[in-house]
Amino acid sequence: MNQKIQLSIAIPVYNGEKNLKKQFNRIFNECDNVKFKNFLEIVISDNCSSDGTKKIVEYNKARSLKNKNLSIRYFRNNKNLGYFKNFINLVKLPNGKYVLFLSDDDLPGYGFYKKIYDFIKSKNSNTMLIAPIINSNKYYQSLFGINIVSYIINRGSILSGIILNSQISKKYKSYSKSLYPQTELYLDYYLNYGMIDLDINTKIRNIDTKKKISEKINSNDRMQRKSDFALLGKTKIIEKFYKKKKINFFEYFYSIYSVYKVGLNIKMILHKNHHYELEKNFYNKIINV
Repeated sequence: MNQKIQLSIAIPVYNGEKNLKKQFNRIFNECDNVKFKNFLEIVISDNCSSDGTKKIVEYNKARSLKNKNLSIRYFRNNKNLGYFKNFINLVKLPNGKYVLFLSDDDLPGYGFYKKIYDFIKSKNSNTMLIAPIINSNKYYQSLFGINIVSYIINRGSILSGIILNSQISKKYKSYSKSLYPQTELYLDYYLNYGMIDLDINTKIRNIDTKKKISEKINSNDRMQRKSDFALLGKTKIIEKFYKKKKINFFEYFYSIYSVYKVGLNIKMILHKNHHYELEKNFYNKIINV
């Protein structure tokens, strides 16, 4: 293991050619200098993409050899394992002391990596770090900040912008089968090591904003959220931690409530856009548990 590497940017990918171009350009524009030498690596776990993802990565690997300030490591599955298994594999790969998880379609704002560099260089802590995303306010903890568990559950469903000690994250093995394995990892990590919301003035934004709820909930969805929009996977995680007495009843109740509140919003959007059949299937799925 290369102990000099401080931060691994870990990206799970499936047919992410278009988005990866922007990711690499942002990283090279900000980090391809002597300051970042031996600080940062990019780790890609490609879930057997059928587009030009591999070519994009190989082009940027060659690009990284010019100044040798960045390291790019690429792993490709022989078949599509689904997001769950691809993420589990990705967690094992980073060589850096810390790992920053990033979706291929979530792009950090200008100056983001410099802010992360400065923070990591000035701190030596296992506390989970949460970087702001463009709509962070909708995920912030409710009830005057009392219920952070609900915050971790809902903000954690957005993979991007969470920084953990990579060696600690590799030790977590007890994943429930759901579309949000990172949420389970983040919640367990928070309960053991706490969390800090990073107060930085640059945010991560989603660059694949054209997809509507109705497109994300059908069988062609890249994330395979299916008819329940993967909400039941979140409730399964909450119930697991409650049964193991890692969270109390108030945390359990409010977290379940917050997930179904999201579900109600999804139902209203589908109804407003006249997707009545999708709305009916979604509603029936989440209430007939």
